[in-house]
Amino acid sequence: MLGKAIQIFSNSQNLGFALRKMTQLELLRFASSRFDRLEIPWMIVGSHASSFYGVPRSTHDIDVVAFIDDNVVRTLVESISSERHYLSEAAIREGRMAKLIDTQTGDKLDIFLAEKGSVDWESLKRSKPILMLGGDYPLISVEDLILSKLRWNAMSGDSERQLADVRGVIQRQFAKLKWSYLREMASGVGLLAQLESLRRSVESDIE
Repeated sequence: MLGKAIQIFSNSQNLGFALRKMTQLELLRFASSRFDRLEIPWMIVGSHASSFYGVPRSTHDIDVVAFIDDNVVRTLVESISSERHYLSEAAIREGRMAKLIDTQTGDKLDIFLAEKGSVDWESLKRSKPILMLGGDYPLISVEDLILSKLRWNAMSGDSERQLADVRGVIQRQFAKLKWSYLREMASGVGLLAQLESLRRSVESDIE
């Protein structure tokens, strides 16, 4: 029952985030069924992931990363396309972000495409199914989420929203984080200084 979706998170601190549009949850469930039917690796990322691990905040779209092999692109698009839903085959084949759109409600699911051997490809392999948003969906690991948010922040030229998300995640998950992995990966992409600055700031608040 979709009404059960109010129980989105196992973490009681995040229950307030359950108050979102039911139509968004319907779109996610619709996309999940299509991905899973074609055995497409995918995971939830972005604001929904940071709200799960950190401080909840509202967001209009759902962000996912998926690896869509060329030989299933047409089948996926045909299984989705209807009077209600739209997905651009051209966007997928050109490697651009593809939007799954519910034309009745205006809800959107942004699909970021992973390539084999890429950072996102490796993150997909580390994702795990989590009970959230009214279903059992694959979620990016907390460490890979932090690294992803830091990369997006660097590309956008210091986004207060991205940094606030990262800080919230670190605050909530500080003791559970795999810091050696985080430092190694952040160092490899030139983000170690920013990661350490956030860690020290949160650590001082905890103390």
